[in-house]
Amino acid sequence: MTHRLMAIFITLMCIGVLTGCASVPKEAGFPDVQKLIEQRIGRRIHWNQGTPEDAAVADTVRSMLQRELTVDEAVQIALLNNRSLQATYEELGIAQANLIQAGLLRNPVFGASFRFMDRAVEGHRQTNTEFSVDQDFLDLLMLPLKKKVAAAQFEQAKQCVSNAVLNLAKEVRSAYYTLQADEQTLEMRRTVAQATEAAAELASRQLEAGTLKQIDVANQQGFYYQAKLDMARTDIQIIADRERLNRLMGIWGIDTAWRLPSRLPDLPESGIPLEHLESMAISQRLDLAAARHTVQAVAFSLSLTKKFRYFSVFEFGVDTEHDAADRVTLTGPHLSIGLPIFDQRQAAIARLEAQLRQSQQQLSALAIDIRSEVREVRDRLLAARNVVKYYYDVVLPLRKRIVDESQLYYNGMLIGVYELLFAKQNQINAGREYIEALRDYWIARSDLERAVGGRLILTEETTQPPAQPMEQPATQPSKLPNHIHH
Repeated sequence: MTHRLMAIFITLMCIGVLTGCASVPKEAGFPDVQKLIEQRIGRRIHWNQGTPEDAAVADTVRSMLQRELTVDEAVQIALLNNRSLQATYEELGIAQANLIQAGLLRNPVFGASFRFMDRAVEGHRQTNTEFSVDQDFLDLLMLPLKKKVAAAQFEQAKQCVSNAVLNLAKEVRSAYYTLQADEQTLEMRRTVAQATEAAAELASRQLEAGTLKQIDVANQQGFYYQAKLDMARTDIQIIADRERLNRLMGIWGIDTAWRLPSRLPDLPESGIPLEHLESMAISQRLDLAAARHTVQAVAFSLSLTKKFRYFSVFEFGVDTEHDAADRVTLTGPHLSIGLPIFDQRQAAIARLEAQLRQSQQQLSALAIDIRSEVREVRDRLLAARNVVKYYYDVVLPLRKRIVDESQLYYNGMLIGVYELLFAKQNQINAGREYIEALRDYWIARSDLERAVGGRLILTEETTQPPAQPMEQPATQPSKLPNHIHH
């Protein structure tokens, strides 16, 4: 290899070192995701990468599991411990590696050939040697656009990962409120079963005494058996819902012995602001942001393909050849250019144009769906609040008054014990329906937070029932962040 070729080779190596020394950051954009989640839901996330902090996070999770879990603690445990979410974080590493790769040039190609003479010259068989170094300089020209495509895809990955975190938080809240309502319902069904059991035993004694007909005894026994079946169904549902929450929190073994508060939270005294929810969702939803980055990445890819449609190969290099017969060394540059005769990237351009139109339509469709989802969940929240309020203000007081009046009539021997028990059973059933309505309210509220892409701005809450039967939109826009006033 001549000194000239060596110098050229060293020059190319220096260029490679300067352009290819980029390392792959281990955090891979995760701090951006952490900051975004902190802003949206105020919760902490952790990427398990074999660091000493992993043990501290595991201790934090176990500590929370030892006490009665609040809904926020259940969400926090899931965000720290859910294995599927941990797998999703690896998408950041993949996208980060793609971004680094997009900024690297291809390695130069070193070639060597040796040709042996078929006869000796001056008593020696000499060898003809040739060496070359080639570099694809098309990569250098395409580098800026390739980095733009990869950067857009990296931002899309961060938005998708953040969106997965918010989805998990919403699922945990729904599962939590569902299980809490099931356990509270079970206590009420147990009370119904005890009351119907007492009525069935009394009916049996009255049948033996000859003061009650067989059909009446059978009816009381039917009520009791139905109450036992309802308890069994609720028990089965509790098992299923508890395991669902176990899966979401990523726990197993002895850690599954956690406890929940015995009652659902009461209805807040004041409603939440319901103005500007659609514009809030459009500005905050991370799946919509990811779709925007998808459109951007496809647009950059299309621009890149169009700009270099006629250049598929553009290699420049230097080779040197030692001619043994003439005892001379020949050194010079050479150039390789692909001729765009058959493939002018027309198919690739057509495909990318279709993908761009497709991604734009998908973005528009998602925006429409988000607006519709917000309206639907908002109306569901309003309806759920009205139902809870109606039960609290009308149905439950009425059932209590009926029981009180029945007790007075029973004390005056104007009605029998079965009528009194029936009134109490209806009161308990109304209480169970109230619990289900309250559960639906909290799930709808969680769904609305997810639909707008983050926490709602809440008014001050208390544990008392609401003073107004309808949840009205806020009349003071100043309660909302400035960036939401559209």
